[in-house]
Parts: sequence; C-alpha cells; structure tokens
Amino acid sequence: MYAAKDIAKYTVNKCTEDCRPISNLQLQKILYFCQKEYNKNTGLVLFDDDFEAWQYGPVIPSVYRMFSLFGGMKVNRKVHEDTPIDNITQRIINPIIERYSSFTAWNLVSMTHRKDNAWDQIYQGGEGKKKVIPKDLIFS
Repeated sequence: MYAAKDIAKYTVNKCTEDCRPISNLQLQKILYFCQKEYNKNTGLVLFDDDFEAWQYGPVIPSVYRMFSLFGGMKVNRKVHEDTPIDNITQRIINPIIERYSSFTAWNLVSMTHRKDNAWDQIYQGGEGKKKVIPKDLIFS
C-alpha cells in the first residue's frame, strides 16, 4: 500500500510525460477513481489516506495542499517521486489515469457528484462538508 502523495506524484508525472498535464482538481478526482477501481480489480486498498467531501467532490487534503500552489492551473512539470510505484500497480492504475485524465475538471466533478454516490451521501448539500468519506462507501 502507498501513501496518496506517492500515487499523486506518480499521476502528475505520468500525465506530464503523456503531454496531458492536469490540475489539482483533476488530480483529486483521478485519485478517487484510482482508489475505487484499484479496489474493484484487486480487493485491496491502493492508499490508506481518507477522502473528504469538499464542495467540488472528494479531496485528500494533504495532496490538495501539496499542489495548491498551482491554483487552478495545470501542473505542467514533473515532481520528485520519493517512493517508486511497482510495475504491477502501474499496470492497474495507468489505464485509469489515462482514461480519467482525458476529462475536464468539471466533467470529473460531475462524475463524483452523481446522486447517491459516496460523495453525495456524505456531503448532503453542504451539511457534511469536509467530513471523511468512508472507504466502504467508495468501494460499494
């Protein structure tokens, strides 16, 4: 299992290498789908960090802060990766990253805002703002 920051750095670097840089907002949603689909494919947790229900969807606060200096701009440079991601994990998450990085930030926000999904169940029109989204809801 990795830290969300490790997967975030890998994701930013992959998108930069693929000439498809992403914003912090896109990164948050891509991490959400990586966590969800990794679990669906393996039955395991990709990273232990929790998502919180923020206004624009699921967010991992530590990752948000790491890339917040970019504001709404694309992260268009590679970042130092402290922890290499193993080949098996790369093979699982690369297609997820490639698929979701093709969507705009607002398309990704719409996807995570669907009625009755994990974010919607916790956020509840703002009453659950910044509350943790339990992994079992994400994985269901």
